[in-house]
Amino acid sequence: MLFAVDIGNTNVVIAVFDGETIIKQWRVSSDSKRTGDEYTSMILTLCRDAEIDVSLFDKGIISSVVPALIGPFVIVCQNIIKRHPYVIRTSLAAEDSILPVHLSSNSTRELGTDLLCNAVAAWHHFGTANIVVDFGTALTLTATDSKGTILGGTISPGLGTAVKALAMNTAQLPFVPLEAPRMAIGPTTKSAIQSGIVLGYKGLVESLVNQVKQDICTLSGDNPEDIKVIATGGLNSVLKPITDCFTVVDKDLTVKGLKLIADLV
Repeated sequence: MLFAVDIGNTNVVIAVFDGETIIKQWRVSSDSKRTGDEYTSMILTLCRDAEIDVSLFDKGIISSVVPALIGPFVIVCQNIIKRHPYVIRTSLAAEDSILPVHLSSNSTRELGTDLLCNAVAAWHHFGTANIVVDFGTALTLTATDSKGTILGGTISPGLGTAVKALAMNTAQLPFVPLEAPRMAIGPTTKSAIQSGIVLGYKGLVESLVNQVKQDICTLSGDNPEDIKVIATGGLNSVLKPITDCFTVVDKDLTVKGLKLIADLV
């Protein structure tokens, strides 16, 4: 079985694969103050409660955008799997990569490893030009052309980050649930914030998707009608009901990319 770890800025997603199937998945908070032993204790408890035999783990893989948490989760893997995990680096996506996608020669090699996992999984799913929209702490779009070249993307504050910033940096505006309001005109403070954030981000995402499609066509000559759009990330469900710009929604896209990379390395 594969022990796959996607370390994000807000949450760590831990997925257990038996063959091609995700048999269990957990989200725990990203806390750089926790030690590897503390995370080990937590994860062993989760595995025990889920009746997962940890002795069956034969491989571990880690993607992280939080450098301080790589070490603790290497320790977790050494404690649980009894071996060193494969830690994904952006350099894996060089042009002579074993992956089905690669960074363009103009890239600054700064692509987050979570976005690399997304690109690998999206290419595996469609095998053509695509845009991955990842709703995390940051809202990111990652563009890949029909030759498997990762061209780049966009980075914006995520929906949760925007709501938190608004509440923390104003005297009277509260935290509100991320739900789409019935109308754009909010008669209450709560609905006004929901309108500004949720409907505002709907416009942001749709506009960026259209512009990124145009840029892919300019850079690669791909047909815009052939470009697929995949949504993923914990907050994709907020916009999913109110937009038709996504070809498919797959909340497990990143860990599926981890599994695909684990099969190649």
